[in-house]
Amino acid sequence: MNSHGGAVTGINAERMLAAFKRQASTFLEGVPTNDFEWMFIAQHHGVPTRLLDWSTNALVALFFAVSEAESREECEKMVGEEFVEENEFRDDASAVYIIDPGAVNEEASGYHDPIDIADNFEDWKHYLNPTVSSGNSFLPICVLAPHMTSRIRAQSGIFTLHGENIWPVDYYDALRPLITKIFIPFTATNSIRESLDLVGISHSFIYPSLDTIASDIARAERQRHNEEKLDHFESAED
Repeated sequence: MNSHGGAVTGINAERMLAAFKRQASTFLEGVPTNDFEWMFIAQHHGVPTRLLDWSTNALVALFFAVSEAESREECEKMVGEEFVEENEFRDDASAVYIIDPGAVNEEASGYHDPIDIADNFEDWKHYLNPTVSSGNSFLPICVLAPHMTSRIRAQSGIFTLHGENIWPVDYYDALRPLITKIFIPFTATNSIRESLDLVGISHSFIYPSLDTIASDIARAERQRHNEEKLDHFESAED
């Protein structure tokens, strides 16, 4: 979504949040006290908002980087050498982004720490509908979420909240020097997924529910069965 001269193009995050509030209240044990709390819950149930998920857990960040990333066969060339080049845009890798929330907020708003916007609603409410508000909400800010759901707790409850334009954080010239991008070649995707599984970083850890537990169990069994078939085939060839 972007805006210019009062015209807005793209899907409307504010309209979707309003619809979620109307329809979701009967499913919640406790009613959110303001629209930022509603926004956090909507985000974690798949409604597009102006929030972008981050994490203080490096393994959780790695999980998101590779969970839906492309996987490619490893080539003969050592991939490590080419990925140390100073090239911040690639089409053969996923990436983990690292930011200092204090430094980002100081540049964006003069505030030196991650912001608890739900607890300071009046100070930051111009970010709720920045295309029509008069507040300074051009750059994204780093915010904290109240741990209202198990999903928010599992992912550490850290977000960037985007204002007038929903652009990638590394689009803004003012923020680019504050971002470190670590590339993960597609040739390493499968091995990293397997390693994360071994230490328990899975869908059921990120999105704790009976459905994701069942999905992880079924996926692990399919993987075991496929490996068993491959071993049997290789033994038959020998």
